[in-house]
Amino acid sequence: MVSVHDVAAALIDRLGEMTAMKLEKLVYYCQCWHLVKFEHVLYDEQIQAWREGPVVPALYRLHRQQYKIAAWPNGQASRLNDEARATVEWVATKYGAYSATELSDMTHHELPWRAARADLPDSANSTNEIRRDIMATYYSRQRVGAESAVTLATASAALEGVDLDVEWQDRLRDVASGVISADQLIADEIARSNGV
Repeated sequence: MVSVHDVAAALIDRLGEMTAMKLEKLVYYCQCWHLVKFEHVLYDEQIQAWREGPVVPALYRLHRQQYKIAAWPNGQASRLNDEARATVEWVATKYGAYSATELSDMTHHELPWRAARADLPDSANSTNEIRRDIMATYYSRQRVGAESAVTLATASAALEGVDLDVEWQDRLRDVASGVISADQLIADEIARSNGV
């Protein structure tokens, strides 16, 4: 089986030198999305909900007190099977441009890290495990089809007292289907509101 060290080596091979904090968040997202796409774990090592976000202690022990990491000799990217390589490539493409701080902030807003920390303040230390079933459930909900996304958005808006008319739902379908970007939809709405 692939280890977290092999995933770390593959991420560094793919993205180059990065901070230890960024590496921790990327291996976390690899586990999350592998659970969603392939319905089994990518690696067995535990992920904990530390103050700075998700951390794999087995990885941390080897990079402790290092700021930047240029290579990961404790793992081998060549050990990754096709599924694992696909996951690493997808995560590198989707998350690789974000900074360590941005990735940490993202995880702080997502349910798996928050659920593992329960009532702990953000500044408190924790070794609570981030549960894999919560990761799989949460991230699988992030990957819904266009029609489901529109239905969820319409229902959420209704709970907030906002009625999304048919035209708005059609525009949301365009965003969910990739016809236009969310930024373009927002720009169009601002222009429409300003009478342009």
